[in-house]
This record gives sequence, structure tokens and C-alpha cells, in this order.
Amino acid sequence: MIMIIIVLIALAIIILGVYLKNEYLIRREITIHKPKDEVFNYIKYLKNQNEYSYFNRKDLETIKSYSGTDGEVGFTYSWSSKINSIGTGTQTISKIIEGEEMCSTIHFTKPLPLNSLAIIKLTEINENQTKVTWTFSSIYKFPLNIIIYFVDLEKLIGTDIASSLVTLKENLER
Repeated sequence: MIMIIIVLIALAIIILGVYLKNEYLIRREITIHKPKDEVFNYIKYLKNQNEYSYFNRKDLETIKSYSGTDGEVGFTYSWSSKINSIGTGTQTISKIIEGEEMCSTIHFTKPLPLNSLAIIKLTEINENQTKVTWTFSSIYKFPLNIIIYFVDLEKLIGTDIASSLVTLKENLER
């Protein structure tokens, strides 16, 4: 009887994993009172994220290394933190549309292996105002999609991205 219950629970978990969503997209935006070119010439450099990204500023003892030319496709930032929520991984500039957007692939290796995409896109509101949209997307494969189902990623990651955008705005508008 116990074996049947265990098999039914395992089967329910597998079925649940097949039907739960596994793609997540989190988007936040802010308006910065600076020209679009000035904002772009700041955000295209990954090293500048050390000044405004919540994730980069959370652990001052994070071990960081860089390879390639910052602000160009292929530049890679690697990190390793003892704080589980930061973990270990790499972020590589994968695409730049000059003056418009910077895309980067993020490969987390710890605490869990995960691949994500981050896009920072700029839209000119007027010559002295720029809308910055930061999008973070990931695909959580089975069984991680079951665990993530019970976590409010929109709030968890969205809050950190929003905080990063506020700091970006403060830094650029000084």
C-alpha cells in the first residue's frame, strides 16, 4: 500500500512538471532624465553593473574576473560568491544594437545550473529622457519548474531588477 502511494505521488509530480510553465520573463522599466546615447554608453559596459546592479553589489567579497573587451560582444564577466542567492556563474555580452540595446547570456553554475538572458533596451522619450527596460528570461526544466512554481519569481527577481534600475537612474542623473 505504501509503495502504491509513493508511486502515485511520483507520478503526480511528473505529470505536474509536464504541464507547469517552464518559461519565465520578468520586465521592469524606468525613465532616466539623460539623453539615450549617454545612457547607452554607460549600460553597454558590464563592469558598470558593479555600480548599479543589485546582484553585483550584494556581496562585497564576490570574486570577479573579466575577459575580452568590455562593451563588445564576447566580453565575459565571471563571479563566485559564498552567498547562495548570488552563486557562481558567467555573464557574456551576446548582442549589441548600438545605441539601442545590450543583450547578455547568463550561465549560473551554483547553486543550480541555469541559463538566462538579460536584455537592457533603451527607448528615447525625448532628447533628454530615456526609458530603460530590463528584461530577464529563463527556462526552468523539470524538476526545477516544479520548485519555481512555488516561488514568486516576479517579486523575487523583479524587485532586484527594479532596485538596480533605481540605482542606475540615481547614478546617471547625478
